[in-house]
Amino acid sequence: MNPVIERIITTLKELSLSKKIGLGLIIMVLVAGFTAMFVWTNKTQFRAAYSGLTKEDASSVVEILKASNTPYRLTGDGTTIMVPEAIVYDVRLSMAKEGIPKGGGVGYEIFDKSEFGTTEFVQKINKKRALQGELARTIASFDEVKSARVMIVLPKDSVFVEETKQPSASILLELNTDIAKENVTAIAHLVASSVQDLTPKLVTIVDTAGRILFEGKSEAEQARIDAENLADAQYQYKVRYEENLTKRIQTMLERIVGKDKAIVRVTSEMDFSKNDMNEEIYDPFERGGEFIRSRKNKAEKVTQLTEDMGIPSSVNPITDENNPNEMTNEKVNKSDDTLNYEISKRIRETRKPMAVLNRLSVAAVIDGKYEFKVDEQGNRQRVYLPRPAAEMKQFEDIVIKAMGYNEERSDQVSMECFPFASIGDMELAAPALTGWRMVQNEYGRLIANLLLVLVLFLFVIRPIIKTVKDIKVTVEQEALPGAEELALLDEGDKEPQFEEMDGNQQKEFLELMTEEQKEAFLKKMTASERAVYIGNMSDIEKAKYYARKDLFKTVNIIKGWISETEES
Repeated sequence: MNPVIERIITTLKELSLSKKIGLGLIIMVLVAGFTAMFVWTNKTQFRAAYSGLTKEDASSVVEILKASNTPYRLTGDGTTIMVPEAIVYDVRLSMAKEGIPKGGGVGYEIFDKSEFGTTEFVQKINKKRALQGELARTIASFDEVKSARVMIVLPKDSVFVEETKQPSASILLELNTDIAKENVTAIAHLVASSVQDLTPKLVTIVDTAGRILFEGKSEAEQARIDAENLADAQYQYKVRYEENLTKRIQTMLERIVGKDKAIVRVTSEMDFSKNDMNEEIYDPFERGGEFIRSRKNKAEKVTQLTEDMGIPSSVNPITDENNPNEMTNEKVNKSDDTLNYEISKRIRETRKPMAVLNRLSVAAVIDGKYEFKVDEQGNRQRVYLPRPAAEMKQFEDIVIKAMGYNEERSDQVSMECFPFASIGDMELAAPALTGWRMVQNEYGRLIANLLLVLVLFLFVIRPIIKTVKDIKVTVEQEALPGAEELALLDEGDKEPQFEEMDGNQQKEFLELMTEEQKEAFLKKMTASERAVYIGNMSDIEKAKYYARKDLFKTVNIIKGWISETEES
């Protein structure tokens, strides 16, 4: 048997039962880990081809995948279909070719396969279903909408105009998250624009929780809501204008008199009425001169008839134009001259802004000045001093310029100076603190915190540290060996004496020394050590030892052995 394998078997046999069990568990874990890693690296990676499908779409996809023998997995309660990652895009393209997924419901693809003999009633029903399905798919494209259903009511056509009714629509939404009001309104207008004669006020939108998200309102209700929104917008506009002007004036005054020493309030009267005006003005003298647009001349010529010209007859009479019934011997020719001038024309369209400021009122209060005085009893007091009239006039002029004062609007400005607190409240309670009170007022909290930390260290942290140290020392002492164990350790660690060594150990011990050290050690041996050393030698080693020790004696012994051999 191979010595390596034999060594391994021997080592395993020498192990205890617990070690054998542990080694077996480790081998099993390694084998299982490598097996799982091999399976994981070689298994087919699946990826979601579609998620959030309806039951109808999921069924259609699975049917096509089964027909093409394509592996797949269903997750998410059957709404998510996973296919091998390498063919996920191929699957999507093949499904798109078949018009899948449809997104729930049925759309205009219902007309892709028309059946012969379909009645007009069925065609109308299919058209209604297709329109509802297309609108539901469009609404489901919103991120907040999970699914949608649209129901449209189309009234019957009537030949009488007074009996014509408008269509209506109701929408049910299944939401993923709360949907914004603007998106709900957008859905209502989307549906209303997709159906003929449908208006948003006839659209109702609810969710699966039973909340009415959008409800069609009558003209009166819508007008009331619009009026409320307009009133709210006008109020917000007025408040923002007043706050902006107040901030501008107050910050300007506070930079002069100090922070929190000026109070400003602004009140405005605004006209929010609408008034649009269109004018068409004609002014012939606007350009300061005459401009002829056209001219027509008129002239009259009278000719006396003579005998050479002929005598008027009843066949070709000559009459007077002014009096045609009378015969005359004169011939009259007339011409007209008419002159037309340009007239200026202006078309003006005037539109009133959202708000017209009719009146503006500003009230400002400024704090006065203070000085410290000592009364007869020696108490120090702070006394209020009003600001001079000239200074207040300057402040008033500044406010007038900042507010855009207009006398024609009858604007008002009020500028006053008052103390911002009563004189009794402004009185100093006591002089500056000194000594221990000053230390207590300034550093009292700091000293208290330091004392608290010191007490916490002395009575909590320090005992905990001491206890931990004692436990540590006890554990270390318990871990140290006792007197008997120390004696055994000393005996075990003590090297054996030269006399106690056998022949091999003595030989190894001497081989570790150099020749000089070896000779010195052999010379210093005691009689007992030398006797043991010689006793452990072989015959050849003994001969070598004695030969080196006494060469002449060794020669005599060898001579004696030779002579004995010759005699024999």
